[in-house]
Amino acid sequence: MNTVRPRRHKPTSNTPKEAVLLAWFFLAPFGVHRMILGSYAVGLLYALLTVLTCGVGGFIGYADGFVLLLGTPRDQHGLPVVWSWRKGKLTVDPLEEGTFEPTEAVARILLHVGLIFLLPYVVVSGTISLFETSEVKATAGTFAALSAIVLVPLMLVQLAATVKKARAQIALLRKANALTRRTRLDAIARSASILTPRGGLILLTGLAFLVLSLAYQWASLGVIAIFALASFYLVVAAQSLLSAFVVKRFSSDLLERGAVVHRKFEPGVARAGDLVRDVLDVKGVPVPPGFFLTMSGTLPPRLATEVRHVVPPKSRNDRLSLSVLLKRTPRGTYDAPPLRIAFSDLLGLTSAPVASLSTARVRVLPAVRPAEVIAPPPTNTEEPDILSRPHRFPTEDLFRFREYVAGDDTRRIHWEMSLRAGRMIVKTPDSRESSAKRVVVALDTWVPPDWLDHTAVIDDALDSIVEAWLAIGQRLVQQGEKVTLLLVARAGDGTLKPEIVSASTGNHAHGLDAGARAEWQSTFRIEDVLDFGIREERQDQRGAAEDVAFDNAIVVTMRLAPPSMPRVARETTWVYYDPDDALGPMPRTPFQTWVDFDDTGRTPTFGAVVKRLLFMPHPIGAEENGLVARMKHLERRLEDRAHRLALRRRAVMTGRQALGALLALPDAVYRLEIVDGQHRLVGLKGSMRAARTVDKNQGQRMSAPVGAWRSP
Repeated sequence: MNTVRPRRHKPTSNTPKEAVLLAWFFLAPFGVHRMILGSYAVGLLYALLTVLTCGVGGFIGYADGFVLLLGTPRDQHGLPVVWSWRKGKLTVDPLEEGTFEPTEAVARILLHVGLIFLLPYVVVSGTISLFETSEVKATAGTFAALSAIVLVPLMLVQLAATVKKARAQIALLRKANALTRRTRLDAIARSASILTPRGGLILLTGLAFLVLSLAYQWASLGVIAIFALASFYLVVAAQSLLSAFVVKRFSSDLLERGAVVHRKFEPGVARAGDLVRDVLDVKGVPVPPGFFLTMSGTLPPRLATEVRHVVPPKSRNDRLSLSVLLKRTPRGTYDAPPLRIAFSDLLGLTSAPVASLSTARVRVLPAVRPAEVIAPPPTNTEEPDILSRPHRFPTEDLFRFREYVAGDDTRRIHWEMSLRAGRMIVKTPDSRESSAKRVVVALDTWVPPDWLDHTAVIDDALDSIVEAWLAIGQRLVQQGEKVTLLLVARAGDGTLKPEIVSASTGNHAHGLDAGARAEWQSTFRIEDVLDFGIREERQDQRGAAEDVAFDNAIVVTMRLAPPSMPRVARETTWVYYDPDDALGPMPRTPFQTWVDFDDTGRTPTFGAVVKRLLFMPHPIGAEENGLVARMKHLERRLEDRAHRLALRRRAVMTGRQALGALLALPDAVYRLEIVDGQHRLVGLKGSMRAARTVDKNQGQRMSAPVGAWRSP
């Protein structure tokens, strides 16, 4: 079991929770609280229900808003809506990922421990107030007393079982150094939450029949409803008591008897696109008759994978190895949130969660491919930059040409040029060594603070930038330059900080590891990162007095704001990834999204639409075939579509402004293009830092191959 990991930033919505509260308090019957969150269809449905029932149906809107405010509602982009003072400041530990908010946890404790057993009283009292049931009113006291004789002992059993299960889970959390106020309340709330959706549906069905029997004065139906409810409560109490001992045994096995629920990724370090499995080893965990051990969870969104395992009744000594193949493995470092582990009865009415501590980490290294460089159009006011300048390796010679002088070695006579010039021309080697240039290749991961809430949409763009950053460094190393890689990455202690990596030939693995830890951030601008690199470089030079620390600086960026660059090198080159290209093609229409529900490339043809209407989207028996599950799945996909569409407009507009600012600088600018998975750097303009030294033959020199001769 893992210790608590460093807390990480969690995106939040721009919509404050106060707005949802006010809308719910004053306009809940008309669904305005849902409309503020972007759910216009649900809001209009509540409004229509209120109007058609002359206001009576408005109670549903109030109840819905109350449940939303107890927890953490989400906006139309799927971002959590929090109070204004927590906006942009929400952090979470991986072990707290998916846990209930404290207020929601308290509400769930009260609901499951008390309200479930009070529901019959609430429903009956409300029904006899609405309908003419004088006979029932006359015997209401007797009914309440008889019900209390059955329900109160069952409620006490539920309360005792909740305490027993909660103590076992808290002991497990304390052992793993994962006990916080939030995880403690979450453990108690999950211990109290014993009903599954199926069990809740059976309870509501029994109460509905009870209401119908009172409304239509149908005694036989009432007897059946009372008998069904009594049986339900007896089953729930019995399962609650049994599950308390099962959870206690599970926790004690993990703490004392060497039982194991171990989770890992195989391999733990992979390359982007490789096959990776989420492996779960279960050893020495007994599953008694009458129960199933269920383990489920969702991996980080970029991995696009859900984990579900069901272990049937088995003995203590059995060992199982369960695995799931990840659907995607993009570059990055991923902490899998804890699995939700629970004991469920065979009927599926109750579920007893246990402490969830099965976390794991996988690091996916970027896949580096060579980058093709297309030089900017040559002009007589610009000179070649470090990417397009012909380079001479130390083992290669350039030659100068002069007229033959008596005593020269006749083997050096260049006969073709001599015939053309009409006199003897000899070639002499230019033996002066060209020293390796000091080049810094910086990765710009800064985004405006409000974009931190949308990094899930632009994470794929960061993958491309990181790959180009590494490819440029590798290209320059092969040319013999002294290359330094600079970036902001998450360190081992969980903090983001600038990091410098020497890109020598044998240090490629360090660059890959740093690239896997890079992520979008709003703390360090590229100016601050380069300033850090200058300080480190000057320390290596032992106090060398120079106005700049590097000969060349290359910045790989997807600017979402114009830069204000200091002079850090004699020559600066920008490699710019246009947000219009980075965010990919335009999102599909809602209809296309509905047809291609599993992203397999289905087109909205007549046959595909008919199949989508008539056939279940998943195998028979899968929970995803349920109407509610399918609606939630479509809702999440439409939220992602709206999110990408809204961000695309903003990114393209700000990106054009940033590109204009870059082109106005006296620096070389390249545009990063990705064609069939290959990186291409297309020059937009050359450097004007030393334009006074450039002559009219620059274009010929730029296009000349490495090692070509030059005229005197």
